[in-house]
Amino acid sequence: MAENVTSNPPRHLGYLDAARGLAAIMVMVYHFINFKYLNTTTAKVAATIFNGSDAVSLFFVLSGFVLSYKYVVLDQPLDIKRFYVTRFFRLWPAFFVTIVLNAINTNRANLDLHTLVDIFIKNKTSFWEEAILIRNRVNYYGAGWTLNLELALSFFIPFWVVLAKKHTKVICWMLVAYLLIGNNMRDLFMFHFHFGLGVLISCLFNSINSLSFKETKWYKYRFLLLLVAFLLFSIRHIDRIWPLPGKYQYLAGYFGIDFFHYTAVASFVFIVAIIQSPKAQSILEHGILRFFGKISFGIYLMHWAAVVDVFDYWEQANRFFGHRSIALLALFVVYTAITFGLATILHYAVELPFISLGKRIATKLKPSYNFNG
Repeated sequence: MAENVTSNPPRHLGYLDAARGLAAIMVMVYHFINFKYLNTTTAKVAATIFNGSDAVSLFFVLSGFVLSYKYVVLDQPLDIKRFYVTRFFRLWPAFFVTIVLNAINTNRANLDLHTLVDIFIKNKTSFWEEAILIRNRVNYYGAGWTLNLELALSFFIPFWVVLAKKHTKVICWMLVAYLLIGNNMRDLFMFHFHFGLGVLISCLFNSINSLSFKETKWYKYRFLLLLVAFLLFSIRHIDRIWPLPGKYQYLAGYFGIDFFHYTAVASFVFIVAIIQSPKAQSILEHGILRFFGKISFGIYLMHWAAVVDVFDYWEQANRFFGHRSIALLALFVVYTAITFGLATILHYAVELPFISLGKRIATKLKPSYNFNG
């Protein structure tokens, strides 16, 4: 535990909810811009700011931190069975509703009883394989692979917590181990690195949040570190504009280094910067941003169907407004309204009730193994 901590650790870090909300909006804007203009220079430049393709790194690092925070920083007991139950009810019901809606929406042109039977009963479109959210089947919701990883990797959090309570250096060595494993066992091992970085933030939280942190060399060079983090976070799209040298491509391929490794490190820096900055926290605590944080999961889940649907009216909007830029702006306003509306409904009608249900079920379960280290 670090000395000179500014205050007792809060039970909930609302400003990080807002950060998650902004990341979800980045994804939303990114998919809109790139839906028709993926390979244009304008889209490539815009993607360095609205980098939805790498917001997944921020989501995963945030998840590793938030899920481990109350067990590592607040030192609450962790019962593995109860943890798994509450995590499942946090993620799966809203995802299942999304898959159902996407399946219906995709087949809306010829939606009849026969089609519904083919989808939901006969499983001809592999609906149930995708809906189970265990094996990586993606058909109706393109971003579903991230939810597969989110659920699977969060199930490793109890084991990360045990390591974190032993010693912070153990987490550091585990991160090195995952880098050495590289990208040979692609998604699962690569994104363990992200969750591990989030757990490392929990280990360092009291130090980052202490008065003495401002005396460290990290704080002295914080703006340079943030600049480097921004470049690392945008490297995928920088590479699309100015391709990296062939020698780098060879070495990165040989050692299994993926752009997601860089964006994980960048996300780590961003989160640490927010934790030690009262000004950043004050901005993120704004009511509107906090609300975006509340519905962030819904934004992430609902935006894809919305962007596909609004662009079905692209030609009609072009003819109506007579100008492509105005038509694009109008579609974006409609797209944003639909996404935010559906996300809000999903949050209050599905997420919150099932989160409460998961907690009630968890409290009734007999204690299993307690990861209290």
